[in-house]
Amino acid sequence: MRDVLYYPNRAKLDVASLPEDFRELGEGFVFFAEMLQETRALATALSRGDLSCPLPKPDNELASNLKSLHAALKHLAWQTRQVANGDYKQRVRFMGDFSESFNQMVVQLKERQDALLDEIATIEKQRRDLEYSNDLFEIITSRLSEWIVVIDRNTGERLFTNRTVGNLLVDASLEPRLYEVLLSQIRKENDLQKSGEFSLAGEEGLQWFSVTFYPLHWHGYDALAAVLADITASRAEIDKLEEVAYRDTLTGVYSRHYGMKLLNEWIDQHFDFVICFIDMDQLKYVNDVFGHVEGDRYILKVSDLLKTFSEDCCLCRLGGDEFMILATGIDWKAAEDRLESLRSVLVAEPLTTESGAPFKGSLSYGVVEVTKGNALPSGEILSQADEKMYAYKKQHKMERRDTPA
Repeated sequence: MRDVLYYPNRAKLDVASLPEDFRELGEGFVFFAEMLQETRALATALSRGDLSCPLPKPDNELASNLKSLHAALKHLAWQTRQVANGDYKQRVRFMGDFSESFNQMVVQLKERQDALLDEIATIEKQRRDLEYSNDLFEIITSRLSEWIVVIDRNTGERLFTNRTVGNLLVDASLEPRLYEVLLSQIRKENDLQKSGEFSLAGEEGLQWFSVTFYPLHWHGYDALAAVLADITASRAEIDKLEEVAYRDTLTGVYSRHYGMKLLNEWIDQHFDFVICFIDMDQLKYVNDVFGHVEGDRYILKVSDLLKTFSEDCCLCRLGGDEFMILATGIDWKAAEDRLESLRSVLVAEPLTTESGAPFKGSLSYGVVEVTKGNALPSGEILSQADEKMYAYKKQHKMERRDTPA
């Protein structure tokens, strides 16, 4: 039974070799082991989001709740696809609090779509109203802060500007390049309306622009009106906000969002690197016994320790008690040795609360090496590291249990 629970691949029982009085009991153990293996396989598949996995046999009562969950998730996946295709009548009524959140999301999506359609209709009406009013256009554009240039779509000739482009540019020498960008956009795009952003590098630094093209007839010409605005300041503000979003508010290390973004970038760029999945031990105990303030101090302690993994690694907090390290220039064995060394430091020094109460800190980890030939997606790689971490945690939990206090 221990092998069935902890080492299922080697769990064997030769029923025929048992004394006759014990064979019926042995057959029951074998049947139980088979049901447990099926249940474990289904649970593993569901944890990975694999809904195409084979289901346990009908007589497997151990897996009945998981099979119900599997059916509910498949139906939910179908409903989600329906919503993605525009069917906002879908509602979920069988998953408790999640149902309320899902249904509220669908209602909001419908409301936003309706509002967007109304806004599009309003903009389209405004565009039609202004299309044949070139004189009015000149009066209005002369008072706008944006730079507007009307260009002949066939020849590239400038037909109108509301003012000199020098008022828009920080570096006046960028004017020829700015016009080249506009012409290149006109030549490769046949859309009736297109918006975008681009940047130009000058002596004063990088300057960002937004541009929107509007088709119109200008005194007999088939033309485009390009509306440009300097968005350098807003881009800088966005960069600052992204930096805040990319940081975990408690520890200051990178957030899950940034870590997954970097992981996908490294996979796409075929980097050689290691991914380390780290899980803090005993955090729930610390929170329950000493309070979440002490739990946060414990998280900060582990975070500061993991920062010393290497100078150029990326450390991010996935959430709660989970961290991830991405590092290049190191193989899996060296990464494991480094993590084991950090774990030893944590284990060797008993931690104390502010009131002086001691508790033991520890961590578990799993390391996966990713090479240039990798074809697995980020989620599968992270799942492999998570499985290795779980195996490590289980192994050391067994060791602690077998070690006298």
